[in-house]
Amino acid sequence: MAAEFSENEELIPSEAATNPQVALRAEMLACYGARCALTGCTVAEALDLALIDPLVPTTPANVLLLRADVARLFRVGLLACDPLDLSVSVAPELEGTPYAELSGAQLRQPVRSCAAPGRRFLAEHHRRFMLRYGQHIHSEPLLLAYMPEAASPAHEPVRPAPVLQAAPPPLPDHLSAVRVLHVKSLVNGVAYSPDGTLIATGSWDGVARLWRATDGYLLQTLQSDLGEINTLGFHPDGQVIAAAGRNHEVHLWHAADGKSLRVLHDQDGHHGAVFGLAYTPNGKLLASGSWDRTVRIWRVEDGSVERVLHDHRGAVNCVAMSPTGKLLASGSHDRQVRLWRMRDGALLETLHGHTDAVFSLVFNPTGELLASAGSDQTIRVWRVVDGELVYSLAVQRGAIFTLAFSPDGRLLASGDYGRAVRLWRAADGEPLATGIGHSEGITSLAFSPDGQTLVSGSFDATVRVWSLE
Repeated sequence: MAAEFSENEELIPSEAATNPQVALRAEMLACYGARCALTGCTVAEALDLALIDPLVPTTPANVLLLRADVARLFRVGLLACDPLDLSVSVAPELEGTPYAELSGAQLRQPVRSCAAPGRRFLAEHHRRFMLRYGQHIHSEPLLLAYMPEAASPAHEPVRPAPVLQAAPPPLPDHLSAVRVLHVKSLVNGVAYSPDGTLIATGSWDGVARLWRATDGYLLQTLQSDLGEINTLGFHPDGQVIAAAGRNHEVHLWHAADGKSLRVLHDQDGHHGAVFGLAYTPNGKLLASGSWDRTVRIWRVEDGSVERVLHDHRGAVNCVAMSPTGKLLASGSHDRQVRLWRMRDGALLETLHGHTDAVFSLVFNPTGELLASAGSDQTIRVWRVVDGELVYSLAVQRGAIFTLAFSPDGRLLASGDYGRAVRLWRAADGEPLATGIGHSEGITSLAFSPDGQTLVSGSFDATVRVWSLE
């Protein structure tokens, strides 16, 4: 059984060697510099330990040093901390009290990293909080997904019976090519506009093209000085297109008329080819990954650099933004996938397992899962909240250059050097269908917003539109 902590326990040096609770409190006081992780209180006698997840052993990573009254509120579930951005949520019962001011506050990290609170423990605590108050408080969807029923505290209210809904349609067991777009240059990037009316392509001739999705009619040709376009994507409002290229730059155009909006480079720009792009959901920031081993976060409004992330030891080939914009993932030639907190650029997790370069990353629509793939011919699906590997798929058909989740999250698509588009059941990696038709490797994939079609770009200079119905 997990240890209980008293509200006003004092540190008595002579007891530390024989009382584990006293010893742990002394350790946490040292790790946090005798400072409350939420309020900043520096009166040691007023600080207490709050166990994060009572279902696992008590360790420094499973306790917080808090002011005694705040610690009690945390223990009884009236306060919780988001494990991704470390922001505090406050229960409705505390509205109108001084504790309401803690809403949105940031959990301070200990001076010594060995006592940093475990995100897995914070997630368990936060899930219980959200099961009670989720209808009142917005939170990451992933934090509700893994709460076992048996672990629900007895004092939680009984949840109403779920409303019966129609069964989801069966998953597709085949892919049919309904259209082919002839680009006349090797295709490195494809993207659907948010409203599904346009398909954008980027190719080795340094040109971005806009096609009408309904019939494949070429609407616009967007010229650039990118050398070759390696990836591209639409702004969340659909009004701007961003493309990245070999000439170290990111180019932005207006989608409506194709006019150049901005080029991101100058003294704060990349010093190597750019291969990854990802917008935040609100469209204010754009992340780019480069062969100069960095990830840059740009302010879209003025093109300035907000932050540079340096930790990769190899070329960065891809980046992906979580659905809420709280997390950024990056994949590299160093064989690692890194998870960063967008709020401050902190490195949260390094995912090990790939044995060669990582070329593609994608979050599922809820942000619970992250899929990665690359030159080792495997697809790995990770649980975001704690970095655990959910499953791995061995494709063995050459390097996997691209991945995409369907809008409903039920499908995972992959494209590989073996010239095939493959569909997998996202829940467990069960193979569902294979699309054959390209004569060279698949470089890029994108689902339509309604999930009814999938487009694939290839080194054969074509884009194929596949029907999933």
